[in-house]
Amino acid sequence: MNIIDTKAENTLRFLEAVSIKNIPLFKLEPINYNLENDDFTEIIFQSSPAVDFFKDHALLANKQIYSMGQATSATLESKGLASLIPKSPSSEGLIELLEQSRGINPSYLVVKGQEGLTKISDYLIERGLKVKEIACYKRIKFESYENIRENFYKADAIIFPSNFSAEIYFQEIHCDQSKAIFFGISNRIINSIHSLGYKAHMLDYFSDDLENSIKKTISSL
Repeated sequence: MNIIDTKAENTLRFLEAVSIKNIPLFKLEPINYNLENDDFTEIIFQSSPAVDFFKDHALLANKQIYSMGQATSATLESKGLASLIPKSPSSEGLIELLEQSRGINPSYLVVKGQEGLTKISDYLIERGLKVKEIACYKRIKFESYENIRENFYKADAIIFPSNFSAEIYFQEIHCDQSKAIFFGISNRIINSIHSLGYKAHMLDYFSDDLENSIKKTISSL
């Protein structure tokens, strides 16, 4: 079976699978940011790249760390950092978790990518809490997708770990003759694909046997 994972090349290396081909649809580049002090008590990572491109991990020893979802949490764990993770990998799920675990007079640092979601920061600001936001990386589309289109035309399954990869695929690569089955790793990604008029299936990205999980889903269709 020909399975393609569209995660960015320099993220989640610990999830690499020999049987699944990784073909990124965009690249990531660091952004210089200025963290003037560490007067925050809580830090929120909105994505795995936010963890990878954040350069001040040494400041986190006595902070409460939150992650947006399982992928972000796993990236933190790979660096020896534990985090609280919402039951639902979404802004809404994380907001619910923040409500449950918020301490006395907390102050927040939100780490994300350029043009990333502001829903969590907006929520905290609306409640009068101290919030600082930094973007430590940016996502950049390739100049051309001509040299990789053929790979996707032959795919049986395509995994989208981010909305951005799904958007690029349907804008730059997809053709109606494709027989590939689409998979997303969160409700947000699934809903985004559905909004474009295509079906997608939820995938446990941390399954012990990712390929077999995909095969089971396809065989049940």
